[in-house]
Amino acid sequence: MALHPRLRISLVLAPAAWLCAEALAEDRYGCEQPISVAYTRNVVFFHDDVGIDPDLIAELGKRTGCRFETSVRPRDEVWRRLESGELQMGTSGVATPQRRAYTYLLPYLYMRNKLIVRNDLGDMNGLDAFHDMPGARLGVIAGYRHGAYIDGMLRILKAEGRVVEYQDDTTRFSALLNGDVEGVIGHEMNLEGAVSDRRQRERFRVVDVMPGPATPHNLMLSRKRFTPAQSAEWMRLMEVLWLDGSLARIMRNNAPPPVAEGLLDSGYRYSSTDRGW
Repeated sequence: MALHPRLRISLVLAPAAWLCAEALAEDRYGCEQPISVAYTRNVVFFHDDVGIDPDLIAELGKRTGCRFETSVRPRDEVWRRLESGELQMGTSGVATPQRRAYTYLLPYLYMRNKLIVRNDLGDMNGLDAFHDMPGARLGVIAGYRHGAYIDGMLRILKAEGRVVEYQDDTTRFSALLNGDVEGVIGHEMNLEGAVSDRRQRERFRVVDVMPGPATPHNLMLSRKRFTPAQSAEWMRLMEVLWLDGSLARIMRNNAPPPVAEGLLDSGYRYSSTDRGW
């Protein structure tokens, strides 16, 4: 049976249109080749092959058609590889001026890092009190940044030889339990995930030491892979995920309701007087 000329043209053009759309997406997001992305083990973001970060990458893959090659690496290695271009994307990174020079940083959650200390250390209500405790040591993840306020105190403590770096939560919380350090910087979920025994967790308390808003945690795009225009497209897509509730769904699927709401809250507060109305 002979095909109608218009139908014949449609059948010819359909594959071409599909290929054109695919090529446009590749150029738009820079995904003509698979994108290498690394996670870091952390009970808040990635643990046992699940978490906020793999859910985010899966959603980005659905929206863009990009293919991702995933790996798990220590935080400090992730940043080194992003800078060299060996790695093209990372997750849950905190911005610094140096890091902005070699990555585009797109925020997708906000976190208030806190001081976790033993109950027997007395009235420990802030980082200054911790600093004033002679010889007290603080455990942190190597390569991790916590925001300007906390990092400022960490520089002071590090200059005094009182900061101990670890590759992951397991080793640093083991150090806390064993008394090798007197405190760590983290979140309630870090404590709960790393110390499964409730009675052991009750030996510690979590102190909110940040005076200002929460710290943005970002999707990191290597400038050696992505152009400014492509990074703008990724940023636009992240805004869509904020607006259509996809990021909220991801947080709520991976954290208890109060914690999930906190991860979505920057901590900034505005009123009519703040805006000059």
